[in-house]
Amino acid sequence: MNRSGTSTAGSLVHGLSLRALLQLFMVTLLTGYCFVAAASPKLYGFKIVEQDNLMLHFDLDSADARAELFVLENPHRLVIDLPGATLGTDLLTKSFDNGIVRGIRYAQHGDEQQDGNYLRIVLDLRQAVSATSQIVSRQGGQRLIVNMGVPSNTSLRERTPAQTPSPPASLRNVIVAIDAGHGGEDPGAVGRSNTYEKNVVLAVAIRLHNYLAPIEGITPVLIRETDIYIDLRERMEIARSANADIFVSIHADAFEGESSAHGSSVYALSMDGASSEAAAWLAKKENASAALYGDVLLSDMENGLAQTLLNLTQGNTMERSIEVGEDVLKELQLMGHVHKNQVEQAAFAVLKSPDIPSILVETAFISNRKDEKKLNSADYQERLAEAIGRGLHVYLQRRAPDGTLLAAQRRETVPVNLPTGR
Repeated sequence: MNRSGTSTAGSLVHGLSLRALLQLFMVTLLTGYCFVAAASPKLYGFKIVEQDNLMLHFDLDSADARAELFVLENPHRLVIDLPGATLGTDLLTKSFDNGIVRGIRYAQHGDEQQDGNYLRIVLDLRQAVSATSQIVSRQGGQRLIVNMGVPSNTSLRERTPAQTPSPPASLRNVIVAIDAGHGGEDPGAVGRSNTYEKNVVLAVAIRLHNYLAPIEGITPVLIRETDIYIDLRERMEIARSANADIFVSIHADAFEGESSAHGSSVYALSMDGASSEAAAWLAKKENASAALYGDVLLSDMENGLAQTLLNLTQGNTMERSIEVGEDVLKELQLMGHVHKNQVEQAAFAVLKSPDIPSILVETAFISNRKDEKKLNSADYQERLAEAIGRGLHVYLQRRAPDGTLLAAQRRETVPVNLPTGR
């Protein structure tokens, strides 16, 4: 059993998924194994992840998994034994044309009903490695993460969809949370013709929902559907309870004493807002017996480690927020004038969710008479919704989370039906 050696997290890779970032950070800071009583775990998924180092992910359906690693030479091999485990799906032997991993094969030893049975995984390698492992708790089971100890620039570059099998559960839709700003006793900005921001942004939000709903692989969720007031933090919690993958808040801008400003803007969270929210999350974690962040348990972590983890993951979420914001802004630019030609950053409370890429769209300036008139137009509301929807869909076609239909379509290059804009 190899229990020595750690790797450094290194620089974060742009576009790294939240789950992959959580698991990379934990495997590079925490060493040793997690040994608990075996409970017949089943292995249902394997994939190769290229980060600073080559990583292997093995997904199991049990919270009682353990692993034993050792290396062999002549030829080079890495052997992983999973005591008490069995194959929970059809993971076929694979061969790779290039990279460190030459092939992977599985063998069941012993009878599943007898003590002493184990699942052996053998990776045929093109060079020697110094691997370390970590088992991470996840929703529905555990993930064994193996750090191969080699830089990713020598790892496998091209893989087929069959080499990253999905869990046996059906692929899920991406969840887009749509938040119409203000509401109820909070009217938001008020236009010169007495147009209430809360009303026009709700209309745009509903149209955005209706635009996204027919797209295969996307499920839109409205934070509010009527003229009610919802606290800013509660809006984030509603999105989280819906398992949202993206959060978009719809607003209408205004300038006091100025009517010349016009056009749309897109915002993401600033660093100042991010650091304060990470601290708030830690405070909340202290009052929970088993806080779950993403799909990794925080409850057993030291405060310093959890704080650093939250800071890093939120930094990654902010990068994703800016990325989706850029895609939305490009579509808004096709409609005409925008107030800012780049995604702005500000400490909006509604954008502070550490684990959900979030943007705020200022649809137009309600303080500008021409913009106010447009915002009251059903045709303009529809065009706004379509532009935002197209931007979101462009982003999701590129960055949809693993386990979603859109991610599977991306790997398989399956065409999807996108509603046509005007």
